[in-house]
This record gives sequence, structure tokens and C-alpha cells, in this order.
Amino acid sequence: MDQEVLVNQLQKFAKRLEKKEGPLTLLMLLAPDLETEDAWNLIVSAKSLDRKSRGSAVRQFTQWLRQDVDPAQWTGIARATVLRTDDPFVRAINHAFQAKGAAMSLQSWSASGVEIPKAILIESKGQLTQR
Repeated sequence: MDQEVLVNQLQKFAKRLEKKEGPLTLLMLLAPDLETEDAWNLIVSAKSLDRKSRGSAVRQFTQWLRQDVDPAQWTGIARATVLRTDDPFVRAINHAFQAKGAAMSLQSWSASGVEIPKAILIESKGQLTQR
């Protein structure tokens, strides 16, 4: 799995999604360990998803992914997680990092008690979170 291709696709997806649904607060790929390259947890947080139940938000987000991301890239995403914009993890990431339009790699980091062995931050917009 070429993670650069996946990241590029997700960056384009983020831009299109923001035009249709409003700003993303966080979009990141999180790996379960340092070696994993093909079983990412795709984490998203957006105000437009806050208004939905968790199940509805996940279904909506995965529907958007299926519409906009090349099916060949789906195999790299093992799961999708939707977090509220006021979630402590989202707030911690957005407080520490700001990634707008340029992916940022993270390794061996912790956010709000969650260990991050390896991640790729695609969008992180600290100014959009409530503090």
C-alpha cells in the first residue's frame, strides 16, 4: 500500500468535503503500531457531524469516502472514527499541531491519554475548536 497516494487522495477529499459540508476540525490517519502501513484508523471531526448520532455520523462519513476516494485506496483504511469537535483528543491534537493543506507525520506521541505510535495528520485546525 502506497501511503503517499492515500494521503494525497485524502487531502483532495478534505478540500471537496469542506466545500460541501463546512470545515473539518481534524482528519488524521492513526496506525495501531509503528510497523503498520495498511490498516489505518481514519479519524475525522467536523461541526457538521457533531449534530448527528455517532452511528449516523460514521455512516455519513463513510458514504462521503466511498463517493470521493478511489476504491483502490479503501484497503488502507481499516476503520473510520468520528469524534465530536469538543472531544478531549481532538482538542489536544489541535492545540499541539496545526496542519492545513500539508500532511504532518507523528510518531510516539500521546494526546489526552491516547498513545499514538504513528499517525499522519492531514487536517488539524486548532482555531476551530472550543477552548
